[in-house]
This record gives sequence, C-alpha cells and structure tokens, in this order.
Amino acid sequence: MLFASTIRSPFHRGRNAKVGIDALPKGYSAILAEDLPRHSLFPSFKDGIPIFASEQISYRGEALGLILGPDPGSCDELAAAARVECEEEEPEQEWESFSSSQIAYHYSAEYGDLEKMFVASSTELKEVYRNGIFDHHYSEPMGALSFWDKETLSVHCATQWPDDLRRRLSGALSLSEANIVVHPTEMGRTLDGRLWYPTIVAAQAAAASKISGKPVRILYTREEDFLHTTKQARSAVSIRSGSDDQGRLLALDIVILINIGAYNPLAPELVYQAASAITGIYSCPAIRIEAYAIRSNTIPLGAMGSVGATHAFFAIEAHMNNLAQRYSKHPAEIKALNILKKGQSTFGAPGLSADIPLDRIHRELQLVSDYPRKYASYELVKKRDPGCREGIVRGIALTLGYQTGRSFSEQSTMNSYSVEATLDRELKLLIKTQAAIGSEALKTMWRKTAAEILSIQEEHIRFLLPENTHSLPSGPMTLSRGSTVIQHLIEKTCRSIQKKRFRESLPLSAKARTRAPKASSSPEGLYPGAQLLDSASWCGTAVEVEIDALTGRPIPLAVWMVIDAGRIISMQTALASLRASTLSALALCTANDFDPASAGIDDYLADFNLRMRDLPDIHIRFIDPDRNGAAKGIGELPFVTIPAAFYSALTQALGLDPRQLPLKGGEILRLLEGS
Repeated sequence: MLFASTIRSPFHRGRNAKVGIDALPKGYSAILAEDLPRHSLFPSFKDGIPIFASEQISYRGEALGLILGPDPGSCDELAAAARVECEEEEPEQEWESFSSSQIAYHYSAEYGDLEKMFVASSTELKEVYRNGIFDHHYSEPMGALSFWDKETLSVHCATQWPDDLRRRLSGALSLSEANIVVHPTEMGRTLDGRLWYPTIVAAQAAAASKISGKPVRILYTREEDFLHTTKQARSAVSIRSGSDDQGRLLALDIVILINIGAYNPLAPELVYQAASAITGIYSCPAIRIEAYAIRSNTIPLGAMGSVGATHAFFAIEAHMNNLAQRYSKHPAEIKALNILKKGQSTFGAPGLSADIPLDRIHRELQLVSDYPRKYASYELVKKRDPGCREGIVRGIALTLGYQTGRSFSEQSTMNSYSVEATLDRELKLLIKTQAAIGSEALKTMWRKTAAEILSIQEEHIRFLLPENTHSLPSGPMTLSRGSTVIQHLIEKTCRSIQKKRFRESLPLSAKARTRAPKASSSPEGLYPGAQLLDSASWCGTAVEVEIDALTGRPIPLAVWMVIDAGRIISMQTALASLRASTLSALALCTANDFDPASAGIDDYLADFNLRMRDLPDIHIRFIDPDRNGAAKGIGELPFVTIPAAFYSALTQALGLDPRQLPLKGGEILRLLEGS
C-alpha cells in the first residue's frame, strides 16, 4: 500500500498553476492534474470541480496533486517542499456585495402585491442577520482508501452519499458504475459535512491507485482537515417587514445571501432550503424572496445541520422578536398572532390540513422551563440595572421549528431511496440499501422495527453494505432525513413479506422505493417548501443564557425541548441523538468564527468553546411518543430551533439586538458598556 500526501496551493486565486518537484527518492512518485483525464467531478456546478486544480486555482489550500510513497511522514515532507507557481489574480473575498460572476445559483419567488401591502402597513422594520463560518470537529479527519482488482475499483471512505460518489467517480474516471464498489465507513456525527467533499478525496485516491497499480490511502492530518475541508456556509439575511397596528405581518421583502466559498455542488439545495424556511411558520399575504449562493475565493463552504434551513430560521425568529419589541409585546404573543392556521398557506400552496401544534407545545414548554416567570424577572432586572453593573446578565427565549421528510431540491437523486429485504428459510432477514448507514444506533433501530413486524429475533437481521451487485438508488443520509425515509421503506418491505409469509414458501423478498416527487402544482417560480408542513416534525425549544460578567462569554444554562414527531421507535436512541445534536447546535452559537484567511492550528485547539463546566442541563419531552402511526425525523430539530432561541435569549440579556452569531466575549462586553 502507498500513502499519499496532498500538494496544496499557497495562492488564493490564480491561473495556469505549475508544480515543481525535485528528484524524488526511490519508491516515491508524484501525480498532478496533467496525469489525469480532464473530467470534472461535478460538471453541473458552474465551471465544474476538478480532481486536481491546474488551469484555475480557486482558494488557498486547493489540491494540486499528490506525493505517493511507502512512508506517510516522508510524503508529507515532500509535498510541503513542492514549489508552486501561477499567474496570480486578485481574490474575490467580498460576498455581501458581489459581481454577477460570483453567483453560483439564484432563486426568486414573489406572491401577492408587495408594494400595496407596504403602503397599508403602519410599521416597517428592516434588519440584517448574519451567521459566521463554523467548523465541526469530526470523529476522524477526511480520508479515503482505494484499490483496483482488475477492472473493479473499491473505495472506502466516510461518505453520507455513496450512491452519488459512485456516480461521480464513474463520470470523472470514465468507468462503468457496475465496476465501482463503495464501502462507507463509520462516520460518527457528520452534521452534513460529508455529503459531497469525500468524493474529491476518493477520486484522488482512485486515480492514484490506477496509475500506481497499488492500493492508495489518503488521510488528512487534523490541521489539514481543519484548514482545508468544508465548513458551514456563512450567510446574511436581510428582512424588511410591514405590519398592521396589532403586529400582523402584511408584507415581507427578503434577501438571502449564502457564501459557499470556492465550490459547492449542492448550492441549489442550500438556497431552496433557506428560501422555503425563511417565512417559517408565519402567515403573510405578500412575500418576495431573492436567494443567492455566492462564490468567493475561500475554502468550500456548505451544509452543517439542516442544509441551509438553520440560517433562515435564525433570521426570521430573530426578526419576530424584534417586531415584538417594536410593539412592546411578548414574543410569544406576536408569534401566535402570525402563525399559519388550518387551511392557510403561503405562496398559494394547498392549505394546511391541521393546525400547527403551537399552543400545545408552548404550554408544555412554558411549564417545564418556567419561562413566563423567568422572562418577566429578567426584564425587570434589565430595567432596574440597564448597564448590568450588578453582574447578573441573563435571558431566556422560546422558538418553534419544524423538520420535513424530504429535500427541496430539483435533483431527483436527492429524494431517491430504496430498500430490498429477503427472509430466508431459517427466518434470517437480509436488508439491502445503498444508503450510508452512519452508525450502529441506526442499525439497532431498524433491526427492532423489522423484528417487531416479522416476529423474528433481532440478532437474525443483518445489513448488506452498498456494493456494485445491486443498483438500488439512494439519496443522502442528512442527519435523520434519509434515515427516516429508510425506516419507512424497511417497514413497507417487512409488511409486504409478512403478508405473503403464510401463503408462499420461504425465501421471500420485497422491494420498496420512494417515488420521484410530482411537479409542483403551484404557480411557476414558487418554492415547494410551503406544501410540506403537514408531514413535519415539530419542536418547541427554550434556551436560558447567562453572560459571564468578567469575560463576556455567553454560557447556556439550560435547554428545554418539547417535540411532536409521531411514534418514537427507540427512546434511548432518540434522546442520545438529540442531546448530541443539542451540544453541536450550541457550539454553533458559542464557538469562534472561523477565518479562512488567517486560521491556523492554534485556532483549531482554541475553538472548543463549550467547556465541561459550561455544559447546560438538557431536558427533552416527546408528545405521545407511543402513538400508532409513522415515525418522523428529529435529527435536524436542534439546529433549526436552538440558534434562534439562543440568539433571542442573548438579545434579552443584552437589551439590544446583536444581529449576528457567534459573538466573542469582548464584543459582548463592548455592547454592554455601550448600553
């Protein structure tokens, strides 16, 4: 086996890169872009995404080639010693004011007479809400292992979307999909950071293995993974609202900017999710949305928890809290005034078949968090001590969010999932799926489901890893979105087998797959998100925050969640998943903002902001978890509710709107001093 180290660009932007390498020791070799066929991995994305950059360098740290050899340490040294030259160009780092060439994707939608509604409004409010770049500290850094057996390529890597990885490798390497075997490895908590980037690393390893004739392993160092792999995209959301005398929304004019860095082939998905979530759960007769994915010469930026919806929920919930302050009303009062009711919808979509469970969730949430008393108490303290000189600086806030069961993308592959199950004569069940099974907890949950339906032992159920011998389609495993779909398909196949079980002889097999979503019946140009609330999981979240009087650091004291997500199959798995996601979502609110221009290993070590002594109390309740009916996804709920609640609690504590997350301690102290 050969180890591979990456030769990286020291330039932010340039053309016609040339790599100079001194004579290599025996057993070592180099692979550059010129050694590969010039096929893009993601040809549909703007100018494409190369396996190795050559004609165009798009960010500092972009891969230009590999050094292969028997010793990983020597490979690292030789790769670092490579000389890189190019026709350097001025990098495009600005993204809130951008040129047309920076637009990777644009989406717009409009409903109602916007200008007429603004004229009829008694109050107009305009604010901009910003999210920074965030990193997720993965269980292991990025890597891939590739080897060839005659004409068959085997790839081992941590990917959330093996089906797409196989498809991309087939196009880039001019190889039949039938000759590619993808083995997804254990991923830990990916937070959607392993959707598409592993494809680049896997393609590099596969090409190197083909040229060298030996297995090739690429494994990034922790510093490489921190500095050069995808992070959560930063965003700026401008919301201009018009409302009547009572605070009812009449008009919303919204511009969403998502900075995707140099590349992101899922830019349309980020934009769709943000656009569909930006009006949240609120009714408004006139809405205009302009959403952009903007490129800049920084590392690739993309999804991290809820694929774009987090940015939108954070912005609209913060805006509703600002609206409540403008009307001197309680935030919950303003939200209840504007929430969608049964039969209502936005953008002319079919009306809701049932009311959103706001009242029930809020009642229980207020009870368990003691929200009314705490909110009133902190408001009173703020009035008595505006400058917070006594050192007691706290806030608490509620928010309501939802998670749907499907993607919003136009790509049919984002919503394609399938399962095949076979029960043999020994009552052993084999489940086949192309989906990446990211954890043993998922397998445990699915085994329990199948065992209950078929009345067999859980230890007699096994899963077949994705391979080339069956070509069942599969979309990505994005938090609990894909896993919930697979859960439904497993139930469907097992019930089909059970119906035939005592009428036909074993072995018995059944297949199930999702159907491609029908074209939207809404007027052309309207986003599809408005039609999905009926199948949503709902979550009310309260967050209590205290600001350290000495350092200014915001410390989460407690988090309460009340969730309506249908039947809960495994309470232990659900609670463990939600607690882990809660801590990750809180880290997005408290961690240091990643700076691609100056970040180093010291920033990586300093970025763990939630210290053990600062970990909050986490309280989670489910509404009717034992009911009959379908199970719904829950993995994204902390990400769509916690940042918004944290931000609103911070706003109450400060007595002013900070308009961005995260905030460093020094920035908070300056805000307190100026209040």
